Order: sequence, then C-alpha cells, then structure tokens
Amino acid sequence: MDHARNRLSACILCKNAQERLGRCLASVAFADEIVVLDSGSTDDTLDIARQFTEKVFICNDWPGFGEQRRRVEEFAGNDWILMIDSDEEVSEPLCREIQKSLATATPGQVFRINRLTFFCGRFIRHSGWYPDKISRLYNKRQYRYDRKRVHESLDCKGAELIDLTGDLLHYTAMDLSEYLHKRLQYAEAWAEEHHANGRKSGLLQAVFSSGFAFIRHYFLRAGFLDGKAGFLIAAIQMQYTFNKYILLLMKHGTTDRPRT
Repeated sequence: MDHARNRLSACILCKNAQERLGRCLASVAFADEIVVLDSGSTDDTLDIARQFTEKVFICNDWPGFGEQRRRVEEFAGNDWILMIDSDEEVSEPLCREIQKSLATATPGQVFRINRLTFFCGRFIRHSGWYPDKISRLYNKRQYRYDRKRVHESLDCKGAELIDLTGDLLHYTAMDLSEYLHKRLQYAEAWAEEHHANGRKSGLLQAVFSSGFAFIRHYFLRAGFLDGKAGFLIAAIQMQYTFNKYILLLMKHGTTDRPRT
C-alpha cells in the first residue's frame, strides 16, 4: 500500500461493546489506521478502543445507522474504507485478500465481503444468512453510505463490484435475549423511518408478511438444514416482521387519533 489512494482506514461503530470489541480491533490491525466512533458507551468500550487507536470519537446522539456510518467516514484520514461492526472479525484469509486487492484497487471498484454469522453455538450456512455478500471495502470519494436509520447500505451504483472469498466472521449476539432485543430495536427503527416517510400498515399485512417470513427462511432458504438454530432464525424473523408492521400501524393509530 505505497500509494496514498490505497491506504486503508478500518472504521468501526460501537456502543457498550466491551465483550467483543478487542477481538474486532485486533483483526483489523493490518489497516493503516483504525477509526472508532462510539455512540455513548457506559462500559469499558472506550478504554479498549484506545488500546488500539488514538482516533476514538464520541457522538452521543443517535441519527441512525446510515448517518452514523457517514460520520465515521468523515473521521477517516484515508480514502479507502473498510467498514466493520464491533461484533465482526476479519478472518486471516480475508485479511490477506484485502491487502492483495488494495495493492491494485482503483477508485471505481467496490469489494463485496462474504459475512458468516455465528448464532446459537454454530456458524449459519443457510437460512438466507449465507452467503451474505455485503459491500464494505470502498473508496469514500466515490461512494458513501445512504442515510437509512436501519438496514443501511453502501450507495455504489455504477461501481465495479468485486467479490472476495474470505469470510467476515459475525458474532451477532452473546445470547438469545440480546439478539431478540436487538431485533426489536431494528423493528422500532424501521417503523419510525417508514412512518416519517408516510407509509402505512395494516393488521392483515402484518399477519401475512410475518407468516411468509417464516416460510421464506425455513423452507425456501433451507433453514431446516441449520437444525434448531435454523428454526429459531425463521421464528425470530417472523416475529420481527410482525413487530415492525404492528409498530408502524400503532404509530399511525396514535397520529390519526381524533382530538378531544
């Protein structure tokens, strides 16, 4: 990485991530710099982050995932960004592949990384979770994240997409309760965003959409091959889908209630 345009900033968002952040940061030690953006941790997250980098920033307000990723992009000193979450780790094969790719990368290229998720004691290779190709390695002068509050993605229309084969290991939750809580937060953020955009929901839509979510993940995406974990994923996805439509419905019910 001799050329300035090929220098890499590993960018991490975090909050109360003391259990996993150290392993995440150690896995990106090959980057030219590590940039951490915290959103109000109350545990030892900041102390752990400062053991790996001086570029630790805090933004206590929460504008949503998309805007927060755009913020950490601005703090990065290099054009090339590896966007990684605090519960993810770059595997050794992926590390070598990233370094090799950056040696000849051009600004119009975006590299997609295959994420492999660990859930309920095993890595999930079906259920629609794998392969999970996500655009995470890119030049910020060409492409940036969108501003969605949840389910944000890199806006990279027209890019030359290149698939890397190494896995980004994703340790999604320490236990099932944490994962359920996280999914409820996502549902609330989804409902808030769609309510702000004027979208409405109905009870039948919630029922049928959640039912199909189970069928899609367990049968159509072969979740049954993941054993008990596959069934849990399908059931949780069904619950998540129901929650987001019901929360959206309730928001309209509150807004549209006649005044007395």
